[in-house]
Amino acid sequence: MLKNYFKITLRNLFNHKTTSLISILSLVAGMVCSILIAIYIQHELSFDKFNKNSDRIYRLVLERKTAEGISTDIASPPPLAKALTSDYPQIKSVRFLNIDNPLPLVSSGENRFYEKQFYFADPDIFNVFTVPFIIGNPQSALSKPNSTVITERVAEKYFGKTNPIGKTLTFNNFLELEVTGIVKNLPSNSTLNFDFLVSFSTIYGWLGKDFVDNWQNNMCQTFVLLPNQNSYKTIKAQLPEFLNRHIDKSNNLKQVYLQPLNRIHLYSFEDYKLASGGDINFVNLLTAIAVFVLLIACFNYISLTTSQFVRRSKEIGVRKLIGASRKQLVSQFFGEGLFLTVIALLASLILVLAVVPYFNRILGLNLELNLSGSFKLMIIPSIIILLIGLLSSIYPAFFLSSFQPLSIIRARLKNVNGKIVFRKILVSAQFGLTIFLVVGTSVVYKQLDYIQNKQLGFNDENVIVVPIREAGLRQNPQPLENRLMQFAGVKHVGAAALLPGGPVGKTKYQAQGVQNIGTMSMLWVDFNFIKTLGMKLTAGRGFSKEFANDANESFVINEEAVKQLGWQTPHNAIGKTFEIAGGKKGKIIGVVKDFNFTSLQSKIEPIVLHIWPWMNYFLVRTDANHLPSVIIDLKNIWNEYEPDNPFEYSLLNDNFNRYYESINRLEKVSMSFTFIAILIACLGLFALSAFSSISRTKEIGIRKVLGASLYSILRMQLHEFFVLVLIACLIAGPLAYFAMTNWLQNYAYRIDIGFTTLIPAFFVSFSVALLTVGYHAIKSAIANPTKSLKYE
Repeated sequence: MLKNYFKITLRNLFNHKTTSLISILSLVAGMVCSILIAIYIQHELSFDKFNKNSDRIYRLVLERKTAEGISTDIASPPPLAKALTSDYPQIKSVRFLNIDNPLPLVSSGENRFYEKQFYFADPDIFNVFTVPFIIGNPQSALSKPNSTVITERVAEKYFGKTNPIGKTLTFNNFLELEVTGIVKNLPSNSTLNFDFLVSFSTIYGWLGKDFVDNWQNNMCQTFVLLPNQNSYKTIKAQLPEFLNRHIDKSNNLKQVYLQPLNRIHLYSFEDYKLASGGDINFVNLLTAIAVFVLLIACFNYISLTTSQFVRRSKEIGVRKLIGASRKQLVSQFFGEGLFLTVIALLASLILVLAVVPYFNRILGLNLELNLSGSFKLMIIPSIIILLIGLLSSIYPAFFLSSFQPLSIIRARLKNVNGKIVFRKILVSAQFGLTIFLVVGTSVVYKQLDYIQNKQLGFNDENVIVVPIREAGLRQNPQPLENRLMQFAGVKHVGAAALLPGGPVGKTKYQAQGVQNIGTMSMLWVDFNFIKTLGMKLTAGRGFSKEFANDANESFVINEEAVKQLGWQTPHNAIGKTFEIAGGKKGKIIGVVKDFNFTSLQSKIEPIVLHIWPWMNYFLVRTDANHLPSVIIDLKNIWNEYEPDNPFEYSLLNDNFNRYYESINRLEKVSMSFTFIAILIACLGLFALSAFSSISRTKEIGIRKVLGASLYSILRMQLHEFFVLVLIACLIAGPLAYFAMTNWLQNYAYRIDIGFTTLIPAFFVSFSVALLTVGYHAIKSAIANPTKSLKYE
């Protein structure tokens, strides 16, 4: 019996090749999309869970009082960790400090590289985080100054296949670090991402104890390990009292929060408006896309499968006449449905394995589908497959099999053909989900295009950034600046301690007429910084060497700072006294138009610019035509000024682009899957309209014989599907509008969307319906009516 069922299933597949192929391919496409997105979501949700103590690890987030209100930050003063451990011996605290301004140079013999993942950490880091050692003792690896633990990737990079334990690495050409341990490469789903871990005690010998233990220096991240999960509420309740004991030296600390390690990657911006590598809003967006694409494919499959079963009404009648029981028919139809969906599942898994490398290339990750280790990942698709197989078989199994065989054969199920409400609902739902995806993707694209092309308040195009590492050049960059100005195409040369698009400094300030001491963002620059970046002055002047006081006693602020300080207009700020931390006191000499120093996801903050005698970066403005030649000229003369440091450069706009790199990748993914959803909808409607045309062949032939025009026949066939698309537009359009309006609230600067945003989605939907349905409608309308009547 099973053998006969299998033969019948294959025969029906080959007899209806087009419909069967479209239904299976659309299901496979939907499943591939959903599985790929599920792999990515699983990766995002698994961040830091490989740590054995992940549920007890917290990062300290500091809340500070500022002139504009309250701000949160992950940068904490080094003494904070010591104070916590001293006051609460039951917890372990670890300081984590990244040196990347500019990137440090690490060398061993001929191997010399600038390293991004270079950190200093306390010895307890291996008792807090799960870091598997290959060689070395985790209890003593970072106990002494000038010791370092490296990953196996770095060990091979600098030492090849030899054992690096006891060998030295040179940090920035002056500090010798002994390798005391090698650890496994950290997984990509780790917030704690390092290649080098240097003992924190090394910093004391390098920068001095007084500097490191100063409560004003917010220079590191602090993580704590609580003794158990229940202690969180207890420690949290005691933190205000802890601050009171240290408030006199806490740099305007108002509150300290414990951020769970498992929320850092996805929820930092949502919880504290802090930038992070991930965003739960995009995870939710991709989850919705995966669900929608899979539902569209499922609706498509069920609709086509049930319509195909109606064609087999005569087969059902004949089988019942020769003795087939209803139970046998039900078993057969359920078996067919499950067989086809299992085939689709197997095909989708094969395709996923084939396209994962391309998916990784788009996302910049190294995801993989490990069937043996991804049991949970496969549960949902397997359940969905089972449900799809059952749903697509319910109609023929219970409805068609209930009719008497003679009525089926004689009436050819005319009354059944009229019961197409279910398929109409599926078609409308399918187009509704497609419209939702089209609207959502278009809003995401427009928003990302907006923030990447919005005027920043300065010109970041064609600006070459060159890090400065040699101490003499940092203190006196003027000779090299004069040399650079002689290059063809160079317009301006400036310097800065921090770069736009990177982290911003903070300083305390006291301003004339403002009672409270506040904290403001700080940029340390040279005399040519404002001119080099093309910033616009709204009042006063910029820094100039013609004024002797500008080097030590002059400040330039932005318009937002004027507003926050209560000085009403930029002109009112000129001449006001201003003092920053360190006793530097002077006057406001100019106000620049507001500019975005960091991501446009955050609002513009008050900021002060001040001349600083220690620069970290050269900024060389040129024109697009001379950009390549200026880079070559820079490289050729670099050894004259920094012979011990290899030449490196970047473009200033790249510092901003990195903010949106991950978002751009997710945008590509969402647009690709939306296109696939539209394609699935097209294929489904194409096949369904073909079935509709065939089922009405005799009706169309009679209408033509009685004198019906081509237009009336086309209108009759298009009307049914256009009504379904219109219903989908009226329901899905407003829902998509309100959902994307809510999504845009995550951005400080965002596009305005109106109901006109829905028009392209409606146009796409009606165009799809017109092209797919119109093809079959025209084909059946121009057919010879005598052949149409003979068809029956």
